[in-house]
Amino acid sequence: MKKHVKSILIMFVALTVVVGFSSTASAAGCVDLPKKVGTVLIPALRSPLTMTASPAANRSTTPAATEGPQIVGLWQFEFKSVGNSGGPLHIPDGAVLDAGFAQWHSDGTEIMNSSRDPVTGSFCLGVWAAAGDRTYKLNHFALSWDNTGQLCHPPIGSTNCFVGPANIREEVTVDPHGDTYEGTVTIDQYDNAQHLLFHLTGKVTARRITAD
Repeated sequence: MKKHVKSILIMFVALTVVVGFSSTASAAGCVDLPKKVGTVLIPALRSPLTMTASPAANRSTTPAATEGPQIVGLWQFEFKSVGNSGGPLHIPDGAVLDAGFAQWHSDGTEIMNSSRDPVTGSFCLGVWAAAGDRTYKLNHFALSWDNTGQLCHPPIGSTNCFVGPANIREEVTVDPHGDTYEGTVTIDQYDNAQHLLFHLTGKVTARRITAD
């Protein structure tokens, strides 16, 4: 198990996620781990995540702020590591684990487009439910693949192999104006035999993307 976790840590390129990923391994589905302590994991997206409130004039035009569950809509999100600084992964608090865009649908389903290289699988899926006043819980699953041969053995003629499922869970609260949300995230990566490879904890923040 320690050998697997160490291999996972070594193999992950800074969460671009990831330019040049064809020569590295991927795990945690839509999430990647740092190559070493202090690595800057993800570059700024073209529309950088900022948690500043939207102008008051725009709030009244945000449908989710006045109709139905406030979580419904398109969001730009960011996961930051919290509580993973100890061994064996030694990820410092505040390190970005992932970032991208998430669409929460009115039927209780959700889809995430991670900023990792699409070749490694940048989309993953979830379901959500209300957990309180403007608070929502998400149960999200992804499929992790390895193209280095260190976490699994590719079949003859293939360069990739399936590592196992990753379970990402969030509990988030939308601000009263419906412009942002924040909360907690956990990531559990399993191998193909359902053995837990690692558990990560963190903070998630997001801002709403509107049609304006």
